[in-house]
Amino acid sequence: MDKKFFDAGISGIIPTGLPGGFFIYDAGGSESVYYAGPNVLELYGCENMGEFIMLTGGTFKGMVHPEDYNRIQNQIQAQTIFGEKKHDYVRYRIITKEGAVRYVEDFGHLLHREDGKAYYYVYIVDVDQNEFYNKNRNSFAEAEILSANQETDDLTGLLNMSFFYQKAQMFLGSYESWREDISFIHFDVPNFKLFNERNGFKLGDELLCDLAKAIRENFNIGGICARFSDDHFVVCTTGDHESVIQKVENVYKAMLLTEDVNKKVRIKAGIYYLDDRRAEIGLACDHARLACNSIKNRHDINYCIYDEMLRENLRKQQYVIDHIDEAIENEYIKVYYQPVVRVATGEICGYEALVRWIDPKMGMLSPGDFIDTLEQFHLIHLVDRYVVKKVCQDYKEMKEQGKEIVAVSVNISRLDFELCDIFGFIETTREEYGIPRHMLDLEITESSLNENENFIRSECDKMREMGYHVWIDDFGSGYSSLNTIANYNFDVLKLDMVFLRSFDNNPKTGKIMKYIIKGAKAMGVSPLCEGVETEGHFEFLKEIGCEKAQGYYFGKPMPMEESRIYTKGKGLVWEKQEA
Repeated sequence: MDKKFFDAGISGIIPTGLPGGFFIYDAGGSESVYYAGPNVLELYGCENMGEFIMLTGGTFKGMVHPEDYNRIQNQIQAQTIFGEKKHDYVRYRIITKEGAVRYVEDFGHLLHREDGKAYYYVYIVDVDQNEFYNKNRNSFAEAEILSANQETDDLTGLLNMSFFYQKAQMFLGSYESWREDISFIHFDVPNFKLFNERNGFKLGDELLCDLAKAIRENFNIGGICARFSDDHFVVCTTGDHESVIQKVENVYKAMLLTEDVNKKVRIKAGIYYLDDRRAEIGLACDHARLACNSIKNRHDINYCIYDEMLRENLRKQQYVIDHIDEAIENEYIKVYYQPVVRVATGEICGYEALVRWIDPKMGMLSPGDFIDTLEQFHLIHLVDRYVVKKVCQDYKEMKEQGKEIVAVSVNISRLDFELCDIFGFIETTREEYGIPRHMLDLEITESSLNENENFIRSECDKMREMGYHVWIDDFGSGYSSLNTIANYNFDVLKLDMVFLRSFDNNPKTGKIMKYIIKGAKAMGVSPLCEGVETEGHFEFLKEIGCEKAQGYYFGKPMPMEESRIYTKGKGLVWEKQEA
C-alpha cells in the first residue's frame, strides 16, 4: 500500500500526511480515547497507538495542553450537553511527544447509543499559531458553531447573563414549569479579588472553572446555569426545597474538599424560592443575590434563603441608606450616654456616647438596625462625626450650666480612617467647643486594628501624643490576643460583655478575666469591663482588680439629662475631674 494511505482493513484506506485526523473518546467521566486515526498519531509525533497512550494516558484530558483543558472542557459541555445543538467547536493547544506545542481546531459531535452510552466523535486540524488566535476570520462551519458561543461564557462555558434571562423566561412561560417548584440560586466566592491577588489570575480562572463544573454537575437535570460576571454564578432550577438545598451543599463541599489546597474556598449561596410565575427574572435573580450578600461576612453559614424576614431587613437597610442624611440634618439621630464607674470608689468617672435613631416613620432604631448597614455602604463616618459634634455641644452646655463633668468616650469605626480625616475632625470640633483633649476619649474596636495596621497605629500614637486617651473596645468579642496591646499604645482595655455573660455559668471565665486584667495592668493599660448587670458582677470586678465598670447595673444608655437624674437617684456621684 502506498505510504500516502493507511490501510484500515474492511473500512477502506485513510489518506496520511494530512494536518488533521479523527478520534473517538468516552463522553463519561473517564474520557478514555477508544480510537485515534493515523493522522492524529502523527500530529502528536507518535509511531503507534501504544506511544500515543503512553503520552496522553489514553484520555482526552491527556491530549489537551493542561493550561487549556478546564476552559475547553466547559465550552464543549456547554455546546453539546447544555446547548441546542450536539456539536462543538473549540481551539486548544497540544504537546507532542518531542515536547513541541501545536495549535489545533476541534470539531466534535456528541453521539448516543441505544443503551444510553455517549461518545464524542472528533475531528482535529493543525492550524497556524496566528490563525489559532484569530477570532475574526472563520469558515462557515466555524461561524455557525461560534454563533452558539455568543450564548455562553468564554471561560467556563456556562450561559452568559443575557441568554440565561432568555432561557429562564422561556421556561417560566412553558406549560411544564407550572407543575414544578422553581428556585433561583446565586453563588459567590467571598473575597475573590483578594484570591486573585494572592494566587494569580491563572489559578483564579481555574477556580471559576471548577466552580462552574461543580454547579453544572449538581444542577445538570432541570437546571439553567450561568456565569453573570466575575465570580457571580446563577442557577434557575426545579425541585423541592430540600433537594435544592442539598445540591447547594454539594457544590459547597466540592469547592471546600478539593484536592488542591490552593483552591479550597468557602463559597456562599443565596436561594430564592419563586412564589410568583409572573415575576421578572431579573427581580428573582436580585432576591437570590441579596440573600447571598447578606451572609458574606458570616462564617457560620453557607447559604441564606430569601424570606419575609430578610425582605424586611433589606427594606430597613435600604431605608437607612436613603434617609441617613435626612436623619442627621433633622437630628433624628440621638446621642445616649451610659455611665462608666470607677470600681474602687463607685463614682462615675466617664460616659460612653452611644447612638439611637428615633425616626418619625420607623420608630426607634437600635444600633444593630443601622450601624452595620452604614459600615457596609461606607456611610458610617457621617454618624461618627455627628456624634463627636453632639458630644462637644452637650459638654459645652453642661459646663455653662455648672454641672459636674467627666470624660466621654466616642466610638471610631475602622472605616473612618479611610473615608475621612476623623482625627482631624475631632481636633477641630473639640477646639470649636472648648473641650480639653483629656475629656474626650476615643474607642476603637479590636477588630479594626487588623485593617490598615500601620496607618491606624501611627494615627493613634499621634492622638495620644496630643493628649487624647485611646481605648481598645470589644476585647474578647472575636479573635483576641494580648499581643494587640503589645503592638499598639493604648490607655484603656475594654473587655466585651461576653465575659460577664459567661461568668455566671462557667467558672473558668473568671480565671480568664483575672489573667487578662492582670496582664493589661502590667503593661500600663487600664482595664474596663462592660456588661455589669448584678451586684455580684461588680463585687467580682473589685476582687480581681478591674479599674472601671460599665453596664445596666449602673444605668442603661439614656439621654444625658435622664441618665444624670437616674444615677443620682441611685446614689451615684461624679468623680472630680479637671474640666
